[in-house]
Amino acid sequence: MVRQGDIIKINLNPKQGHEQQGYRPYICLSHRLVSEHANIAIFAPISNTPRSYPLYVPLIDTETTGKVLLDQLVTIDYNARKYNYVETVSDHLLNKLLKSVKVIFQKNASSK
Repeated sequence: MVRQGDIIKINLNPKQGHEQQGYRPYICLSHRLVSEHANIAIFAPISNTPRSYPLYVPLIDTETTGKVLLDQLVTIDYNARKYNYVETVSDHLLNKLLKSVKVIFQKNASSK
């Protein structure tokens, strides 16, 4: 079972538009209860994009290089696809990612 903080490589093609494509690394961000009860997990793609954006968090202290694209979360049934385990990130990095991704689900400030 893939666990929170694990980086795997998986092919999610076909994709469309600006979605990350091909065989690439993804990091699992969802709590274990999601996998245990729904047989899926929530991942963020990792890319070597040169672009900077507050939701692009650079990997630190990992073999995998690049940035975690927190604005492109995907739900994956990883058991239905072939994947390869790569590594598990440190608790420090995982906590930083989980703290950063929360902004996606916050209510917008009133514009009145």
